[in-house]
Amino acid sequence: MTASKPRVLVAEDDEDVRAAFESVLSERFETRCVGTASQAVAMAATWSPDVILLDWILPDGFGEDVVRQLRAIEPELAEVPIVVVSGAPNLKELAAGVGAVPCPKPCDIEQLTSAVETALARAKR
Repeated sequence: MTASKPRVLVAEDDEDVRAAFESVLSERFETRCVGTASQAVAMAATWSPDVILLDWILPDGFGEDVVRQLRAIEPELAEVPIVVVSGAPNLKELAAGVGAVPCPKPCDIEQLTSAVETALARAKR
């Protein structure tokens, strides 16, 4: 029996980007994808991801609001590491403000998987 793959919840509103992230990440992680902030919060509450990959701007909320909602649901979710994906020029500051790992958008496969691995490593500390 093999060990289970870490779970990654992808919250990304652009269907093409979401499909690309899922394609890349599903090789190494158990992946579920959603397109809105409310779906991300609901999925996180029921699925218990190990990492949340969060687009900073979703149709129904901003990253900061989503992080606040996730951390308010239950103590376990407050500890789930987050990777913020954004094309914003101040991405590092946005991510640091919510204690997240930054990942620029657009990103390549190495940047994406490295950001998720960094977030997982933080969770194990």
